[in-house]
Amino acid sequence: MVQSALVASTRRHPVSVGVAAASVLLAVTARIAHAEPDFPHHPPVAWAALAVVVAATVLAERTLGSLRTVLVGAGAPLAAVGVTYLAVTVGAAMGEAHAETAAGEPLFAPSAVATALLAAASATMPTARRRRLRAVLWTVVLTLVLFAGHGSDTARALATLFGTVAGALVVRRASRPTPTAPRPDRTVVAHPRSVVVATLVALGAGTLVTLVVPEPDGVLSPFADAMSDRATVLVGALLIGAAWLVQRGRRTGLVLAGGLLVTLSAVLADVFLIEPLQDGFVQWQGLTTDQVEWQVTLFGAWAVPAAVLLAIVVLRGQLVRARFRATSTCGEDYLGMLRDGDAGTLGHMGTWRGNATWTHPDGRGAVAYRVHGDVALTVSDPACAAADRAEVVTAFARACERNGWTPAFTSVHEPVRAILAAEGWASFPVGVESVLDVTTFDLRGKKRQDLRTASNRADREGLRDEWTTLAALDADRRAQVEAICTRWAADRRLPEMGFTLGGFHELDDPDVRLLLAVTAEGRVTAVTSWLPVYEHGTLTGYTLDVMRRGEDGMPGVMEFLIARTALRAREAGLTTISLSGTPLAPHAGAGSWVARGSALLARALEPVYGFRSLQRFKEKFGASHEPLWLVVPSALQAPRVARALTSAYVPGLRPKHLWALRQAHVAPAAKQQAARS
Repeated sequence: MVQSALVASTRRHPVSVGVAAASVLLAVTARIAHAEPDFPHHPPVAWAALAVVVAATVLAERTLGSLRTVLVGAGAPLAAVGVTYLAVTVGAAMGEAHAETAAGEPLFAPSAVATALLAAASATMPTARRRRLRAVLWTVVLTLVLFAGHGSDTARALATLFGTVAGALVVRRASRPTPTAPRPDRTVVAHPRSVVVATLVALGAGTLVTLVVPEPDGVLSPFADAMSDRATVLVGALLIGAAWLVQRGRRTGLVLAGGLLVTLSAVLADVFLIEPLQDGFVQWQGLTTDQVEWQVTLFGAWAVPAAVLLAIVVLRGQLVRARFRATSTCGEDYLGMLRDGDAGTLGHMGTWRGNATWTHPDGRGAVAYRVHGDVALTVSDPACAAADRAEVVTAFARACERNGWTPAFTSVHEPVRAILAAEGWASFPVGVESVLDVTTFDLRGKKRQDLRTASNRADREGLRDEWTTLAALDADRRAQVEAICTRWAADRRLPEMGFTLGGFHELDDPDVRLLLAVTAEGRVTAVTSWLPVYEHGTLTGYTLDVMRRGEDGMPGVMEFLIARTALRAREAGLTTISLSGTPLAPHAGAGSWVARGSALLARALEPVYGFRSLQRFKEKFGASHEPLWLVVPSALQAPRVARALTSAYVPGLRPKHLWALRQAHVAPAAKQQAARS
């Protein structure tokens, strides 16, 4: 079995298998010590470099094919070494100091193969993933060139450049766009925050690199000469920490980075400019080429942190995260787009208090969202036409990046997920929406027995359904509705959930319809609310939101109200009603570990919120199930987004609530134990 699997893998990916085998052989020989200048002093670096080569080969062979992988993996590094050798030879002949130093060093490094393959393979990736990979790749490569400065570092940078060009040529030839087909606009301008963050990371990591590589000779390597080893480690670590804070739009990151750069600029200016001037070491006449180059290098070592400091001061307004301001009422522009576009069955939730609205610059659509921490959580699909959906989604993500927020498209349907997945975003199932086709709905058949029973009982007890709005109720009836809603929330062990789950306040909307269960005496015993669903200016259905039963409500009253709503919708010429989404409900699109995690969380919250019971209840109506997704730029951001979602759905969550949740699980177990004993 193992042998056949190995043979099959070799046939599918012969280059990857060959490179892996060769890497193992190289790693166990003494020759590996001479593969790169830092290998003799840091053997773990060699192992890490070879592991990256194997991983890059696997990725490249899967995306580019075996032949192209061989051509790029061998051709780009060889060409880079050749160009570097030519430059070093010419520079050494002219007396250039860095070239003379590099002339005696090996120019090839195994990591050059990895960077070339990664750069080439990135061309086949979705835009977002390609940008992230190339940003990391070039930051690492240029940091080594500027701080380590070995000949192999220059060759590695050239190999990365040649790999990038080769990948672009392969992708362009494979796509072969037709002459009449319009080319999509893929011009992406890096946000100043991304540039500043990459620069701070390069300065911090480069400062640390000078401590571990032998004889650093980069143009910025004098950083290490101006400070002690401990100070160098501290400055490097703090610069990387400041970059992380700036990436999240924190003002403290700018303050930390500014303070470090001021200190670093002052120290470098004192060591490389002021002291040499005072001691008479700086001369301006009769200097050799090496002396001029060395003085320019020292000046550059001071000028770089000073220039970064100036950029931070000038761009500080664009680097700090924007403050989120929710609107108390929904604007008419968003309502118009909601009705004229196609925002899906959950779109009306974007009109609720606590949300803000972002509008496309060209008026193509709008997105309702709210920000928790530094995460912008959208409220379902954007309000726009289907043809403009991709443009609106992309533009909103860019707006979030400019504001320092991480965009998280919450409870979106498959069309939005497909758009973002094509750009390399990560998607996670967060629930299932039950949608009922009212054109074919009826109460006949064995599967609808519970619905018929509830309807017949309501008729016998004189219970009627009343289709109305909150504003149309008199004071007494309104107070009854409010009492039912607030009593239900007060009975929960955890705070009432919000965000995309409405309560009594969301009923006060002229577009929201109520279907009440009213006794013959005029007493309200159950409440349901229904949000309008529009497509291109036409009302096509309703979405269930609030579903509350009073203490004296008839058993089966919710089945009665939902069934009556479906029949009313059919009589009105509508096509569908949505029973809304059920959080954490399983569906076929979920991965195994995601499904297990959702099931575990649903089981933990079941005694309080009853998600699994709710899903079983909705299955009585024969509705179709549509997955709801959470889509984020990267899977690494999922934990942070999960915290933001928790804060959005349960803003008042406290440790005492978690203790109450634990007691909710302990109490049934104790009762079962007592019954058995």
